[in-house]
Amino acid sequence: MYQWCLAVKIVKVVTRMESRVKLAIIIEDIKFKSNGHSLLGRTYRPKKEGKYPAVAICHAYPGDTKNMDLAEHLALNNIVVLVFYYQGAWGSEGTYSFSNLVTSTEDAVKYLKSLSFVDTERVGLVSHSMGAVPLSNVMSKDKSIKAGVLMSPASDISKWLSKEAIDNIFPVFLGMAKGKLSYGDEKEYRKSMMAAAEKLNPMEKIADIKAPILVIVGSADNVTHPDDCKELYEKATPPKSWSLVDGADHGFSEHRIPLQEKVLNWLSENL
Repeated sequence: MYQWCLAVKIVKVVTRMESRVKLAIIIEDIKFKSNGHSLLGRTYRPKKEGKYPAVAICHAYPGDTKNMDLAEHLALNNIVVLVFYYQGAWGSEGTYSFSNLVTSTEDAVKYLKSLSFVDTERVGLVSHSMGAVPLSNVMSKDKSIKAGVLMSPASDISKWLSKEAIDNIFPVFLGMAKGKLSYGDEKEYRKSMMAAAEKLNPMEKIADIKAPILVIVGSADNVTHPDDCKELYEKATPPKSWSLVDGADHGFSEHRIPLQEKVLNWLSENL
């Protein structure tokens, strides 16, 4: 009886919370074109009319962590968010390839700037893990992007995708992609990974970013180790900020609220 009553209370609380979110923000499923393909995504924006600062979130590999809680939190605090899926990822058309990450992200930024409720002078990028690849490459070229946030960034991908490491890591990448990424021919997919290690490495691009960036990492991250992330941060050009969340893992699984607050506070100051 007690468990049933508790469940009813939880449902009521969740319903009230969802009602407040629905009243405060608008969430819409969207599509936009990239390289001739329709990419899927979702926008989160304040309900009140106006033009707002905005960010697009570059998801990780393969993208299990959607960061939709972060998107809601930012939208509730007057920042528009685009959660999108690269070509061939999570139902988006086309073939997933590391070489397509940058183009997908460039077109996501263009789409974001085309929205009537976005202040085109205040657009930024947020990335998680492997999302650091498109973020660092796009921001190193596009100086109109005002700010960037790298969460648990894959800092030096040459360590994972070198000729010496690829035989061991590639089967792992294939297993992670199953049912989530349409990567096509395995040989071509492997080539695109190795090419990315040489041409798209965040460690080689970060110094060319002139906009302010935040690097936020969990102290218990055993995927993108804090020391590697700190090396990326050290190579970045000021203005920049470093944040270490004590006890957080790679996905900030039990530290979502500190993550949300740190990202929001930093974006509010720099976007």
